[in-house]
Amino acid sequence: MTFEDIKAKYSDREPAFPANCPEPNKKDLNELIEKYNCKFPKSFVEFQLKYCKEIPLGDFAFDGFGFANKELEPYMNLEEVLKDYAELGFPEYLTPFRQDNGDFYCFDNRSSESEFPIVIFDHNSNGIESDPNYKWKNFIDWIDKTMEDEY
Repeated sequence: MTFEDIKAKYSDREPAFPANCPEPNKKDLNELIEKYNCKFPKSFVEFQLKYCKEIPLGDFAFDGFGFANKELEPYMNLEEVLKDYAELGFPEYLTPFRQDNGDFYCFDNRSSESEFPIVIFDHNSNGIESDPNYKWKNFIDWIDKTMEDEY
């Protein structure tokens, strides 16, 4: 599946990023990657820099999702997600992009693939959520599944 497939499949839904907010940008994203030693898959970078104003995210998924722009409010700022995760000393092989009540949706960078699977790091168990319903093969799969969950 591609971003174009997502756009076609959910053409009745609004884009993820609010039109009146400062857009994610390459400079801020690169600074975050360097500062927090992040590894984001190509699809996440493309979503941030090209598709965020075209691709929908489910309301559930949008809550706590981080976008790469320093001017954004903390509740939608990627740096806040990365900072909170780093302060807790959680595993460095995971790169978070969304926070939900103390849990983090993360890219599992242990994969040798260019697109990383997504897992949830559960703060209660201090480990990766074991329920297979909370694992996605990549970022586009995660978007698709979160949209499906809303219908």
